[in-house]
Formats: sequence, C-alpha cells, structure tokens
Amino acid sequence: MRKCFRVFLFTSLLLTGGIPLWAQEGTIRDTLKASLIEDSRIRRAVGVQVVGSDQIRNQVSPMGESDYIKFIQTLPGVSTGADGTSSIYVRGGNLGGNVVTLDGVPVYGTSHLLGFTTALSNDVVDKTEFQVGGFSSDVGNLTASHIRLHSSEGDMRQWYGSGNVSNFMLSAQANGPIVKDRVSAVIAARFSPLGLEFGLVDKMIPEISGLSTIVYDVYGKVHVRLDDRQILDFTVFRSKDDYRFTQGVSTQDRMGWSNLIGRMEWARQFGEKVELKAGGYWSSRASIQAQEKSVVIEQSSMGGILIPDQTVKNYFSVCDSLREMSVQTQVNWLASERWTVSGGVQWRLGLFNPGASSSYSGSLLRPEHSATISDNRMSSNTWMAHAQANYQVGERVQVRGALRYSLHRTSGNYGKNIGKAEFSLLGRWRVADWIGLEGTVDHLAQFYHTLEGLPLGWSLDMVVPSGQDFAPEMADQVYGGLYGDAGGHSWSIGGYWKWMDNLLYFADGGNLFNASLGSWRTGVYTGKGRSFGLEATYGYHSKRVDTRVAYTLSKTDRLFDRLNGGEWFPAKFDRRHMLNVTGEYAFVQRERFKMGVTTLVTLQSGCWETVPIGHYSVPSLTGEVFTVDLYSGMNNYRMPTFFRWDAGWYMEKESARAKHRLNLGVYNLTNRHNPFLITYDAETKEWKQISLLPIMPSISYRVEF
Repeated sequence: MRKCFRVFLFTSLLLTGGIPLWAQEGTIRDTLKASLIEDSRIRRAVGVQVVGSDQIRNQVSPMGESDYIKFIQTLPGVSTGADGTSSIYVRGGNLGGNVVTLDGVPVYGTSHLLGFTTALSNDVVDKTEFQVGGFSSDVGNLTASHIRLHSSEGDMRQWYGSGNVSNFMLSAQANGPIVKDRVSAVIAARFSPLGLEFGLVDKMIPEISGLSTIVYDVYGKVHVRLDDRQILDFTVFRSKDDYRFTQGVSTQDRMGWSNLIGRMEWARQFGEKVELKAGGYWSSRASIQAQEKSVVIEQSSMGGILIPDQTVKNYFSVCDSLREMSVQTQVNWLASERWTVSGGVQWRLGLFNPGASSSYSGSLLRPEHSATISDNRMSSNTWMAHAQANYQVGERVQVRGALRYSLHRTSGNYGKNIGKAEFSLLGRWRVADWIGLEGTVDHLAQFYHTLEGLPLGWSLDMVVPSGQDFAPEMADQVYGGLYGDAGGHSWSIGGYWKWMDNLLYFADGGNLFNASLGSWRTGVYTGKGRSFGLEATYGYHSKRVDTRVAYTLSKTDRLFDRLNGGEWFPAKFDRRHMLNVTGEYAFVQRERFKMGVTTLVTLQSGCWETVPIGHYSVPSLTGEVFTVDLYSGMNNYRMPTFFRWDAGWYMEKESARAKHRLNLGVYNLTNRHNPFLITYDAETKEWKQISLLPIMPSISYRVEF
C-alpha cells in the first residue's frame, strides 16, 4: 500500500513541480410548502452545519477542487487522520461511526483517488449537512456524525451544463428538462487519467512499473412531477477505484473498491399540511486486495527426465462486501405554525461477506487450481420505527425530541434478536439578539461495526454486522453551550461529554492478508471509549470577507480488557488541541467578474503511536540471543505537532453564454514534513518518520454554460 502511495505522489509532484517528501525521508421540492422542510441557506443550527457546494469549491485541495470532507475537517470537534485524506474522527468516535447518506441512501465507500477526494462530486451534491448532535429520527446506525448530502435538482425549463479539469480529475455535468415542466434529468460523470499521467514518469520509479488505474464515478437522477401534488425520483450512482501495479519483475498487486446505488422515492402532499413519502434503495459496496507472485524454478531432472524451467504463480486475494436493501415510508405533518411532527417505519436487509479470501497456484506440470480460504457470508435484518416532534417560535426558541426503536437480527449462529431504543433531544433559546443557549442529548446505537485498518480513509475497511459475538456499538453524548451573532460576526462556545461502549479494536487492521488467513474474529477485541472537550468557533462575513476560526480542546481514551493491561490509553487520533483558520477575500467583485484569495491554516497536536521504550536480550536453548522490545503501553508516544498552510487564488468571469472559473492553489505552502507514522529501520537501527504530502501546487478550470 505504501508503494501505491508513492506512485500517486510521485506522479502528482512531477506534474505539478513539487518535491517528493518521502524521497527526503437544500433544494425545496416543488410540490411542498416551504414551511414543511428546512430551507437551503448556508447556516449553523443546533448540532448541525449546513454548507452549499459553491462555498466548498473555494478551499484548496491536492486534487484542485475541494469536497465536503475537506470542509468538515475544518470544523470543531473533528480530528483528521492521515494528511490530505478523507478520514475523520468526530468527538472521540471511530471512523466507522460516521454515516454518509445521499438523499437518505447510505454510501459506505466514499473515498476516491486513494482517499484524497470523495466519490461524490460537487456537481452531484447541492448541499451538505454535517450533524454531530440532536440527531433527527429518520437516519440511525451511527454513533459519531451524520453527513447528509442533498443532490442537485434538474431544471424543468432549460438545459445547463458544466465541465471541469483539474490535476487528476476530468468531469462533466448536464441537467435540464426531458419534458418541460414535468420531467427533468441530471447526469454527472468524472474520470481520473492518473494511469496515463504516471506513464509519463514511470521510468523514474524503478521499483514500480505498469501502473494501471480505473477511477471514475457516474451519477444520474430523473425527477418526475406527476401532478401539482406528487413527485417521483429515480437515482443511480456508480463509482470505482482500481489500482494495479508491478513490484520488480515478479510481484503484481491490485487494490480497489466500488459503490453501486439505486434509489426510488415517491412523495405526495395532502392538503397544505401533510406530506407522505415512500420508497426504497439498493446500496452495494465492495473492496479487494490481491497479490500475485511469480517464481521461476530452474530446470532439473527427475527419473532421468529433464524438466525445463517453469514459472510457478501464486495468487491470493482478500475481498469485503456489503449489500443493503431497504424499504421505508414517512409522514410529515405541519400541525401548526409552531409544531411539526414526523414519523415512519423502515426495513433493512444487509448482506455481508467480510474478509472473504481465495487463492490459486499453477505451473507447467501442475494445472492451475484455486481454493476458497474463507467465506464469511452473513445477513442481517433490521426493522425500525421512528418519530419526532419539533416546536419552534421563530428564531427565539426551538425544542425537538426524536425517538427510534430498532429490532435487529443477524443470521446463523452469530445472531439473536436485539432490540434497542434510541433518543435525541435538542433545545435552543435565544436569550437576547446577540446571545443564546443551546444543548443536545443523544443515546445512540449502531448495528454494524467497521474493522478499521490503515487510517487513510480508504474504503478497504471490513464491515461486519452486530450479533451474538459483537453487541451493537452504543454512545451517550451531552453538549451544552452559548451562541450568538451581531452584524457580520457569529460565535459559539460549548462543551461535550461522550461515553462509548462495545467498540471494536482490530489488531490485524494494518494487514488484511494476515487477518483473512486466520479467523478475523480472533483479532477483534471489544472495549469502551470516553471523550470530552471544549469547542469554540468565531466567524465574520461581509460582502468581500468570509472567515472562520474553529478551536477544539479535547481528550479521548480507550479501554480494552485484553490490551494495555486493562488500563485506559489514548485513542490514536486523540489530538489535544485542534485549531483551524479559514479565510476568503474577494478583492474584485463585480456583477460579472470576481477575483479573490483563500487560505487555510491548521495547527493540531500530533496523533499517537506505540513505540518501544527499550530492549532486552533473551538467550535461546540453541545459544542464540534474541532482542525483545519493551513497551510501556498502548499509544505511548505522541507524534510531533501537525501544521499546514494552504493558499489559493480564484477568478470568476461570466459572459452572456458561459461562466468561467479558474482556481490556483498551493497545498502545504511551507512544505512542512508532517509525520504520518514512525517506523524502525532494523539495518540502521534508527527510527524514521514517514510523511505523506509535501508542497503540492494545484490547478482547476471550470466552465458552466
């Protein structure tokens, strides 16, 4: 995997002029009343941040165009994983505690291009809601955060299109009417020419050759207005990442992941106050890691028969898959100007096959044969009923309560009926025009577990259902604080406390090949977690200036009976201090022309690593002496402070027929060698720091017509 990282980074740096560090060491539905749904303005509410795709585009990214994860990583309470990748850890939770949904459909494999961007482009996502507390009742199966993505709607009157070219992505989008005022469509697609770009420089990396990649995503949506009160939506989405390369002359590696989603939803309005929704979806995620080694056996003789040189091939693959089907219905009722009530039911079928593996071998004298090493097929059924009530008096008072009850069962010997009741509460009281009180309380359950591997945000982690072996993950969370705004200024400050139970620790997460050869269950430990912290934000917005400062002071620990002597230890991404400063200044702003600069400064405490504090020698019966590492505990060393400064420039020009946008950016402007991990070199007997991203220029050109 590290070699695949090098391929990607080396290609990007040569094409953009950088120096490789490792070489140095809400859209309103047309049939509904606006009062029945949330509006689409960019805003902050209790436990949720809402942002539009145009605001996200302005951030600097190694890919040339930012995405919703890059924006979320700048918010309070969010700890990042590896630099530049799409991993996030929210309020002490694990990566798998975050749920991403596109119009209510879970997307389980969200990374693209080795985690440096997401599988859902800004052409698909019109609005992003990032919710960390006071969760609504309709989406469960989470313990950390809900990233709710709202898709773009097609225009009913006229066709529009766009195209975008950046460092590693080519994209196009079109939307418009199929039948005017009745049927609209949205089509969006992206493709990465990474393999072609690497072909220009592959001779400069002798240990890697023959890199071929398939990286693309395709999205389609049809919106049908049946009449003035009924609509019908159809959505399909497909993404794929596939990387193949050769190490030396004898080893071929492959890794990849994919998504396939289908969705249908019908909505009808009854009178002016009641809306009924019904629909279903299919969501499929799969990943693979494979390796093939070729060994040449020189000629020999057997019984006087000369056996010529022959090549023996050994192939091994590890796969993981999750397929999910769901049917649900929901009713929304505008009871009065102040009361909104909703509720519904959902059935969900999950088909899992974590860590399934197979192999084959073959030679001239022995026909090629294959064998299945492990097949871990399981299924689960989850029935859920939910309801919530919201009381709101303008901008002064809001109170909401959400209830959810789930009955879950896993097939085979691993399951039994598990019933869990969950609830979420939120409250907000604007005491005066410039200050208010807010708080949330959550009791949450998650009926599947993500066995996390490398902290890169890649969609290679194994997903397993809850059952008799592993109880559902649970989380209890309380938040309280103050907020306010005046003029162009806005601010918030508050504290949270969180307790987690039935967390899983996957001992073989860094090497799924070893995990699959044995039983992955033997390397999984169950434990607890706790986290508490202070979160503060300040923002200023004017016609030309948009800036935000977010700071988090937190502490996150883990407890596993079979690890660290049964004592508490820091979570890997327990970053004590996290400070993010973002800014945008438009120094030219006219009706058809805009030019400005953007910046992001992030300063965070280092993550944790487990390193030995010493060594001792142990003699064997044969007289040999072995050196054994001595450890003081799990995650006993905090890595150096993480610092990064990004800067960008953009220009927008609009003509009568098209709108042009050019983005230039520099990621990691100071070229700081931020550590990803440390490793011990047995030959030099030295500890070495491995970093991922050096300074990286980026460029993106977009045209809309």
